[in-house]
Amino acid sequence: MSATDRRGRLLVVDDDPEMRQMLTDFLEAEGFSVDQAADGGAAFRVARAEAFDGIVLDKNLPDESGLDVLPRLRALRPAATVVLITAFGDSRTLKQAMDRGAAAVLFKPFDLDDLLRAVSAPNE
Repeated sequence: MSATDRRGRLLVVDDDPEMRQMLTDFLEAEGFSVDQAADGGAAFRVARAEAFDGIVLDKNLPDESGLDVLPRLRALRPAATVVLITAFGDSRTLKQAMDRGAAAVLFKPFDLDDLLRAVSAPNE
């Protein structure tokens, strides 16, 4: 295993290119190998081609809700830990995400250490 993937492989799905790149840069600096997708369709294409240990998934995507993408990504990659991130969340979002297979939900702005803990935790 190389230094860039010693902690695993992640997929970051967010339509905001600056947020996607910031998360990628942070996670790569923490030792993860990171791929990116800007919407649900791209996430499925990437996830079909590659296995991931974790997926960081934005709730608001341009083509469909991350809440709808979440269970389908979990079905495709059941071993992956999925962390839903959202700027527009409440207790209902939290419940829906957990019911659909999210390991964690982080509300923006979130502490990057919380993200690191969430993607580092094994999927249960």
